[in-house]
Amino acid sequence: MNRFKQGGEYFDADELTPPHVYRARQWEQLNAVVSYARARLPFYQRLFSEASVPPGRFESPEEYAELAPRTRKTDLIAAITRGRSAASGIEAIGRRRVSNLVMTSGTYGFNTFAHLTRHDLNGGSLCNALRELWLVKVRPGMRVLTLSPAWHALALLDTRAITEIGAQVVVPWGTFSPRFAPNFVDAVRRLQPENVLVTAPVLRGMLDECERLDVVPRDLFSSVRYVACAGEGLSLAFRKKVIEDFGLEDLFERGGSSDGMFGGAECWAHTGHHIFADLHYVEIVDPQTGAPLPPGTRGSAVVTNLTMGRSVYVRFDTEDVAEIKPEPCPCGRTHPVLEMYGRLADSAVVDGRIVAPYDIRCCLDEVPELLGLPFRIERSLTGEIVVKLDPGSVRRAGALDDATDLIRTRLDVPATVVAEAPLVVGWKGQAIHRR
Repeated sequence: MNRFKQGGEYFDADELTPPHVYRARQWEQLNAVVSYARARLPFYQRLFSEASVPPGRFESPEEYAELAPRTRKTDLIAAITRGRSAASGIEAIGRRRVSNLVMTSGTYGFNTFAHLTRHDLNGGSLCNALRELWLVKVRPGMRVLTLSPAWHALALLDTRAITEIGAQVVVPWGTFSPRFAPNFVDAVRRLQPENVLVTAPVLRGMLDECERLDVVPRDLFSSVRYVACAGEGLSLAFRKKVIEDFGLEDLFERGGSSDGMFGGAECWAHTGHHIFADLHYVEIVDPQTGAPLPPGTRGSAVVTNLTMGRSVYVRFDTEDVAEIKPEPCPCGRTHPVLEMYGRLADSAVVDGRIVAPYDIRCCLDEVPELLGLPFRIERSLTGEIVVKLDPGSVRRAGALDDATDLIRTRLDVPATVVAEAPLVVGWKGQAIHRR
């Protein structure tokens, strides 16, 4: 492929396409994908028929949002259950052969699947991964350690893209379970990567392992220049600690949705996640009404894929809290910038405002004893936000009062931080509480 210039800021020239140009192209591609879905994909044929969507193309974003129904993960689960197959009827593959089948992480206790072909693995999905890794400073000749589990789409695309860029992939044994942290630390020590692709809980586990070994992280990670974290928003306090402890040049967020097969990463400006408009059309909608929301307003991220040869998601509600940034990014890229704040199911709504896990995380991380600890957000019968921590992880009782004061003052919401029964923690290291 070799579409990039070694050492340049941008992976390809399409990242600088003027907005009025990419929007026109985007709309034509969106209508082409929707037309294909209505004509050939059983899942969307059924959905559009039930919603009485009129035939023909959509002429505007407003019309698309009003007439095209949203799809959700529960819809995919129902289709898989009915058909008793990993295929749910969203597979825009045509006569191509399926080359890879990948799973999601099973947010609601049920894994959905995406079907991929060589066409996509050499096309749209690969392009997205290449741009994303270029954003987080993966460069030719680097040794890059990556930890995504093999069944996840991110692992497949990352390894392909790292190799395409001309870097070397390092995949240590193990997955995101805490028990594998020693393996990851040992891989860094012995193999000396320059870039590390992880989740924040794994990074915390690696810091804990350095403490257990009584070694200075900066010494052990002396080869590592950059770290990119997926899975959750990073607080400023956590960023500062990791950069200082590891001696990094920069720490980046990555994020998106494996249900919906879209995502992006931060650039050096750290204004949000760059989402490429030639590959994905993203809307932010009111979670209750479905009404489109303007840039700068939080809502639920809804994605329509613009490439085929894979499972295609049309107006798929990721149920992730996000907002489109209203200002252009200082890096010069012209495509939309999306900031992501956590799962809607893990959030609380107070006086119409969405209080997301990221908001709570930022407050907790300013209390040193609570930095990085898993937590769960619940609502009391009186409407107060209750932030629950595992009692075995809280080393100073006064830390709970400090965090409570921070949340009440910073977020202007009634809240209390407590340490109660042990939390159930997911494989991404986040406390599980799904409504």
